[in-house]
Amino acid sequence: MMQNTTGYAWRYLSASRENERLALQELLNSEALLDAISALIHALQRERGISTLWLCTDTRLTPPHLATRQHEVDEALSAMLVQLPGPEERAAAGRLYGRVALALQALSGLEALRAQVQRRQLPHAEAMQQFSELIRHLLHLIFEAADNASHSMSRALLALFSFMQGKELAGQERATGAAGFAAGAFSKADRQQLITLLECQDRSFSTFCQFADEGSLQAWRAIAEAGQETEKLRRIACSGMNPRGVNAQHWFRLISERLDGMKQIEARLRQQVMQVCRHGIAQLEAANAAPPTEACWQPLGYNLYVADAPWLEEGGALDVAGIAPQLGRSLLALIENQAQRLQAQSDELAAMHAALAERKQIDRAKALLMQHHQCDEQQAWHTLRKMAMDQNKRVGEIARAMVEVAAAFSLPQTR
Repeated sequence: MMQNTTGYAWRYLSASRENERLALQELLNSEALLDAISALIHALQRERGISTLWLCTDTRLTPPHLATRQHEVDEALSAMLVQLPGPEERAAAGRLYGRVALALQALSGLEALRAQVQRRQLPHAEAMQQFSELIRHLLHLIFEAADNASHSMSRALLALFSFMQGKELAGQERATGAAGFAAGAFSKADRQQLITLLECQDRSFSTFCQFADEGSLQAWRAIAEAGQETEKLRRIACSGMNPRGVNAQHWFRLISERLDGMKQIEARLRQQVMQVCRHGIAQLEAANAAPPTEACWQPLGYNLYVADAPWLEEGGALDVAGIAPQLGRSLLALIENQAQRLQAQSDELAAMHAALAERKQIDRAKALLMQHHQCDEQQAWHTLRKMAMDQNKRVGEIARAMVEVAAAFSLPQTR
């Protein structure tokens, strides 16, 4: 006689739901840490901007302006350190701890960077690059903290990650524009960098719009279009027009207001992630607490009795496996729906992982070019883009090929 495997199916379905619930709970427990990292990123973005202005000669800033932003970063860093999990708390979080180590090591150089900025011993472009590198490590830390949270969170996380990336690019735009307006001129490289930053922002925010909830989209629409004054200054900066007479701090204030608005949307997106997380946990707990159609499943070898089953009252019969056909179809549909949902969400998460992996490859390829050709990050990026255009390939493909060649010839790589 054919064995009844439906009970096993339900147990495995329950186990699948429980694993998803635990993953969601893990993300929910990380809420305070994600908030703290986000606050530190925002504070560093502000310090980067004010430091760029300070390094430009015709600015009215004074050391106390720098000290205020530095104090904000120090407070945010202390708050983040409190939220970091101890190494003994998450034994399976090796990659997360690796990211934590890299981020903290990068932050250990902040005091030296500040000293150079204070004494104006750095070109503004180099200072901006070093601040951006710190922020990049922290963004990766957020990605890693939520990376294995749950397939069901993929849409909300994609919206958050894309928006945070767009906001960071807007912060780089603020610093680059402030430097050019303060100096009274934009070089060809500066203009191209601004154009690239605007293009990349558009891509990041376009991805955000595909996955964000309606409330966050409405909040974004209210500030998405830059004001006329901002667009006017962007045209001056990107077109090669003479920027003399434009107050660099005026530009800085305009973009800062926009970034502060983005910070509020970013906070809303994190809240949305946690809301979806709590809702998912509640749904999974309810589903596991109430088997389909309230059936009472018995271990293999026992007879199945279903109380108050309408199909039995209507004369429905048990099939050869001892299961009412309607009940079998109900459970099968549930399992199929669960599988389809997880597959769709897995596809979305895979797309996110692919995008993150490609960005890492591009960063490594740029580091190789910078190391072996003694160029800066912007020149390395333009070299990659030109190689891609010349070969009619994507930048990511060129970057991956470069990294693979470097590995084959044992060339040192910067990670």
